[in-house]
Amino acid sequence: MRIFYFLHVATGVVLIGLLVGFFNLRSEKSGRSGVIESTPASASVLRSGAVQRSQTAPLTFINHRGEKTSDRDFRGSHTLVFFGYSHCPDVCPGNLATMKQALDQLGPDAARIQPLFVSFDAARDTPERLAEYVSHFHPDLIGLTGTNEEIEAATRAYGVFHDLSGGEGAGGLETQHSSNTYLIGPDGEARAIFGHATPPEEMVARLRAILASDGNPVASALR
Repeated sequence: MRIFYFLHVATGVVLIGLLVGFFNLRSEKSGRSGVIESTPASASVLRSGAVQRSQTAPLTFINHRGEKTSDRDFRGSHTLVFFGYSHCPDVCPGNLATMKQALDQLGPDAARIQPLFVSFDAARDTPERLAEYVSHFHPDLIGLTGTNEEIEAATRAYGVFHDLSGGEGAGGLETQHSSNTYLIGPDGEARAIFGHATPPEEMVARLRAILASDGNPVASALR
């Protein structure tokens, strides 16, 4: 009897684990955000040509101050880029909070990195909305939005998946999106890709290593 009891308990634990995993990937129709295709940093990802921006046309945006800008305006410094939307209830603020913690822990070296938040919800994330939103995170964080065409070009260039299937004004916005944070070097080439929920300490260690070897972009990317 005890054997059957333990088998029953074990089966229940496995089923609960599967359900938790399912709901972490598939959002409920209550505004929860689902994470898809979150990829850890690796040399193979960087060598594959993903997020290589140095030889391509500029990506254009409107920043949270209402000014036209492009990714070329940030050349000469590292950028830490995260894609999301301001109405995201959990995933986006969590990753932006991690970004802030990592930059705070970097100390003076954080001045060498420009944090960017790119919204793929162009319909609702106006410059005014983004100005209010980014103020809750790092003081240097810049919010970027634009036309649907501009945002589509940016998400395509970075390989970002997003599905705002609930639509504006829906009672329950069901959203699925990838949730990587990208470190782009001063030359526009990818240095690292941090997966969803990367611990800030891990991010800091990698950022320090990349900044220390900044004179050798290839070595930085493959470190």
